Amino acid sequence: MRYREEIPVRRRLRFKGLLLLASLAVAWSGSASADTVGAVDSPLDALASTAAIVEGSVTAHAYTYDRMAGPRTVATLADVRTLFGSYGDQTLEVATLGGRITADRWLFIPELPQLTADTRYLVFLTNVAWFYSPVVEDYVFRLEPGPRGSDVLIHPSGHAVVGMSADGLELSVDPVVDTQLDFLRPHARLPLLGGDPSPLADAMSKEAFLAAIQDLLRTVPLRGDFRGSPAGDRVWDEVPTAAEGE
Repeated sequence: MRYREEIPVRRRLRFKGLLLLASLAVAWSGSASADTVGAVDSPLDALASTAAIVEGSVTAHAYTYDRMAGPRTVATLADVRTLFGSYGDQTLEVATLGGRITADRWLFIPELPQLTADTRYLVFLTNVAWFYSPVVEDYVFRLEPGPRGSDVLIHPSGHAVVGMSADGLELSVDPVVDTQLDFLRPHARLPLLGGDPSPLADAMSKEAFLAAIQDLLRTVPLRGDFRGSPAGDRVWDEVPTAAEGE
């Protein structure tokens, strides 16, 4: 049995799940401005917000802090290949909001994608002036060698991608990856459940996924450019007004 999950892809985070670690005393309420063109309820919506689709391997993590952009966890991807759209570099820095503020003050936002070390990903890069993450919602898929020899896709929820259409992603009933975050090793590669790749037998291969994307691009072609840095007109610890968030 499989279930179809309509991925609710929008960057209007209400941060109800915001986790404030140690002595961090920032209160965050209300909605944040979108990092996508509009609500993303299907792969077609995701493509409308995508400048490029790339794949690359995480080789390093770093923490940065800026008064405006806030704390950032920067995952560096190397050996980057552009699959669709335009991205000209062989490295990519994914600077996600969240991370170290001081030695004992941290910000963690569970709604935002977490990229782990020594992991290869297929990433949808946004075409808007982003602030929270350059990834189109949670359209960032772990690539894992499957039992049939081809790489397969694993969704950030830990479930394997077993199908995709214009209506949505189809995910495996059971997770295949343990997504429990270890705060002592937040960037550690997440293990396959049971250490066994056999549950990936029905997962969608990368080749099949890219072929499906190619078909969808006939309906919604990629447009716009990817910006490598977060928008400079927002402040990380100031909540947008109702007018700005809508």
